[in-house]
Amino acid sequence: FDEVNVATAWSRLSKVRVTGRERAAFFRQEESTLLQLLQHTSRTISRLDARGISTTCYSMARLRFEPAHATMRLLSAEAIQRIGEFNAQDFTNTAWAFATLGISDPQLFDAIARASEQRIGSFKPQDLTNTAWAFAMLGVPAPQLFAAIARESKQRIGSFNAQDLTNTAWAFAKAGVPAPRLFEAIARESEKRIGCFKPQEVATTAWAFATLGVPAPLFEASAHESKKRT
Repeated sequence: FDEVNVATAWSRLSKVRVTGRERAAFFRQEESTLLQLLQHTSRTISRLDARGISTTCYSMARLRFEPAHATMRLLSAEAIQRIGEFNAQDFTNTAWAFATLGISDPQLFDAIARASEQRIGSFKPQDLTNTAWAFAMLGVPAPQLFAAIARESKQRIGSFNAQDLTNTAWAFAKAGVPAPRLFEAIARESEKRIGCFKPQEVATTAWAFATLGVPAPLFEASAHESKKRT
């Protein structure tokens, strides 16, 4: 059972569709297998490549198997050592995984922030959005990274979908990072496709603009209209 098998096993497990009580029952049924897999993972971490590390982190987070938290710490230590081998998706998936599980790891996030700033041009819109979301979710201050994300997002705002626009606005507001030019671009782009926004996305984006004190008449009116309909 080598490092490739380990990453593949976690990836497949993360795609099992279970929620709520089904998840708890699944964990009880597969607990022995999952614990054995954790042991295998701990023994092979040093042999995982960058994609293997990020994929394993991401898959563990999707699975939400609490005993995996200790193994996530081991993966973090390896990721810090190998951060130079990571690409944009690896940065994003690793940050997203730790934020989703609520695992604070300042050293890891500092390494991700510094490396991401240098390669921000290779990030896809969803990478930009999810990275900002992860840092904001854990309350990790990263002013230079947010500035880089803001610049890159503004330039590529036309490639963002409604969810990307909403999550980006939310992340900057949650992190308390003003980004006037980015928010102007989000407002303009959103106006073109407001019909694509779900009611919750409208409300969340309106909240983000209000939190940072950025006027957004379109979102305010749309959010008000949505409340009237519910």
